[in-house]
Amino acid sequence: MTAEVFNVAAEEGRIGNAVESATARSITADIWLRVAMVVVVCGIFIWLNWRVIDFVQQALQLDLERMQATPPLPPEHRLVTSNVVMALIGATVVQTGIGFIAITSYLFPKRLNT
Repeated sequence: MTAEVFNVAAEEGRIGNAVESATARSITADIWLRVAMVVVVCGIFIWLNWRVIDFVQQALQLDLERMQATPPLPPEHRLVTSNVVMALIGATVVQTGIGFIAITSYLFPKRLNT
């Protein structure tokens, strides 16, 4: 039966280094996941807004064609009115606000003091 010499200081150093290394890797992974989250959410936001702008452009083009038709379209039958434009602007502002809230609440979570 051989006796193994157990050096407490050496084991503490080895375990401490492993914990520090795991903590550093965890922080690095968390940073990269947060960056990826921001990129994904911003990409979705840009794509959705691009589609809304494209839709409005197509509706305005259709309105213009209908107004230039013979007989011309009366103003009360237009597709894109001031109410439609205001609704789209309001919806975009709300969407932007919700997007920023989602990103900031993910990037800066509330710390629980327990």
